Amino acid sequence: MPNEKIIDFFKSDKKYSIIVLICFLYAGFCLITFMLLFSTSTLMPPDEKVVDVNNLNISERAQGARQNPIFLFSIINFLVGGLVSLISGLTILSIVFRKSKKEMTHKITNNLLLPNEQKIFNILSKHSQGLTQSKLTLESGFSKVQVHRIVKKFESKGLIEKHKYGATNKLFLK
Repeated sequence: MPNEKIIDFFKSDKKYSIIVLICFLYAGFCLITFMLLFSTSTLMPPDEKVVDVNNLNISERAQGARQNPIFLFSIINFLVGGLVSLISGLTILSIVFRKSKKEMTHKITNNLLLPNEQKIFNILSKHSQGLTQSKLTLESGFSKVQVHRIVKKFESKGLIEKHKYGATNKLFLK
């Protein structure tokens, strides 16, 4: 099931999928680089006496790397960059999944409704700021009784919410 969601995501929203992919790749690069730099700076033995071409031993190099502010800054930079990129990718992914879930729920709900109910549902979906029942009656062209019955049916199914609006109520899709 999760694999199908991921495959559908990459097929449907190409611009977002490219951004998410770049975020995850960059996060992986940064976090792997952080781990490599961190492990090489902390795991070098401090008292090993191996001489290299420049007559500096490894322990002196390790101490120099640990005390170098640019090296420490680059380690922190890779860690923060990787985490920020990972969080960004996950945030974009969750927003797109919520959007697609909402669209899918809207389509399924709309397909299961009767024609009059579909019309009321579509009118309410166009008005995200809510709509009073009297305005809904005017826009739909149905009688007050028909709109009232449909609204009661939607309320019992949990499709809409009523909020107090002065002496009347405003209707919102959930």
